[in-house]
Amino acid sequence: MEELIKNNRSFAVAAWIFMPIITVVFEWLWITYIATVLTAEISYVMRNLILFFLLILTVNVVFKKLVPRYRRGSMLIVGLLWVLLFVVFDFMFQYYINMINPDVFLLDYNIFAGRLRGLLLLVMFFGPFFMVRTHIGDPDLFSMPIGKMATIGLLPSSLKIAYYRRKGAEIGEGVSIGPLAILDCKKIVIGDHVDIGMACIIRANEFEIGKYSKLGMLVIIDTHKVTIGEEVTIQEQVYIGGLKTDKSTIEIGDLSMIFAQSVINPTHPIKIGKRVGIGGSNFLFTHGTWQPILDGFPVAFGPITIEDGVWFPWRVFVLPNVHIGKEATIGAGSVINRDIPARSLAAGVPAKVLRKDEEYIKKYTDKEKRDILKDMLVELVGYLRIEDWQATDPILDDAYAKTTFRTPFGPSSKRDNHIVFMFEDKKEYWDMIQENSFVITLFPLDMERISSLEQAGSWWFDLANSTWGGKRTKVSLVINLWLSRYGHWLKYSS
Repeated sequence: MEELIKNNRSFAVAAWIFMPIITVVFEWLWITYIATVLTAEISYVMRNLILFFLLILTVNVVFKKLVPRYRRGSMLIVGLLWVLLFVVFDFMFQYYINMINPDVFLLDYNIFAGRLRGLLLLVMFFGPFFMVRTHIGDPDLFSMPIGKMATIGLLPSSLKIAYYRRKGAEIGEGVSIGPLAILDCKKIVIGDHVDIGMACIIRANEFEIGKYSKLGMLVIIDTHKVTIGEEVTIQEQVYIGGLKTDKSTIEIGDLSMIFAQSVINPTHPIKIGKRVGIGGSNFLFTHGTWQPILDGFPVAFGPITIEDGVWFPWRVFVLPNVHIGKEATIGAGSVINRDIPARSLAAGVPAKVLRKDEEYIKKYTDKEKRDILKDMLVELVGYLRIEDWQATDPILDDAYAKTTFRTPFGPSSKRDNHIVFMFEDKKEYWDMIQENSFVITLFPLDMERISSLEQAGSWWFDLANSTWGGKRTKVSLVINLWLSRYGHWLKYSS
């Protein structure tokens, strides 16, 4: 008998009695006291928007506090009845009380014509569906990501940021959170100029991401604790999650990049160092389990540590309890089931060390380094030209290499800009540096030199210290990205 009462939709339909009361009282108070001091346009917009949110609050209270539990699907029928009853009641109220012409009243419901009354019908129809208390086992869509994506996720970035700040999140300046993206986290710390792409879902107890980092579209993170450094890029369709424990943490160092369609499972801790490249479709698993351990089958849990400067090409598979040393390189398609020493090349299934240190990493002379940089400048000029930049033929000297360019659009299209590769730290070469120069040096720069370049409106790229600075513009980011093509990942230090 109790079950029949709980599933009887008459309770939900009867709850509609609250809506006329709320609407009549609000409309009467508004017309009597508020509308008289506002212009007609402002009064119309504010009245409908406030009523919209007031009805959402009322529906929430009604279904969460005053009515029994229901199957969610049956609430669509209730919502349809609410819409019909609301339109009838609203017509009578507007026509007989407010003396509004029926044609004007019907136009008010046309959302496509820029009118707002139709928003109230959305509350009537979907309110019971989303707000209802459900049986155990009936999915609570309002607490699932799809519900939050369809509510919070639809807010523009600025309102979404304000919402999360209101809930206690620490969010810096210049942050962008894309459409349908949600942050379902207890603790949120986001640095300046972070870009979180469309439809990203972040579910974690603690989520921290450093300045200038970027998450591409459809990145899903679902684990206990996430710490992402500065200038980190996680490309599209990366999944970070899996079985959760109190050890489920992932840490990614500055300037690292995880390419598209990779799967990372931090059931146990995963630590990824600075300037690490995790190629596309890579798989990192800290657990391997399916068959019963008590029957003798192998079950493995353990952390993964990847030190600074490591490079994984495509389709590398890493198993639990693996430590990969600094600046190691792993061959494409490899399976890593044991530790890999630093500065080595390993490949195979399972991966084996093929070469180490000087056998693998070449030592270039100063002349060879200069020749490499000259070739990089020649390649850069060719790239700029196919992008419709005007670039002069490069000058290739023993002590420097340089070119002059203009962009197709923007401020840099109206003036000469200069790219200068400097090989020697001598005054006569610094004297030739002009305004709007992008200076790339083989040698370390001191703070005095950096300050003078930035004050002159120029940019600097210190290859010796792996840093760069000056104002972040589209042009400076293009130059920095070009250097990263050759493995020089420079940290922004201005």
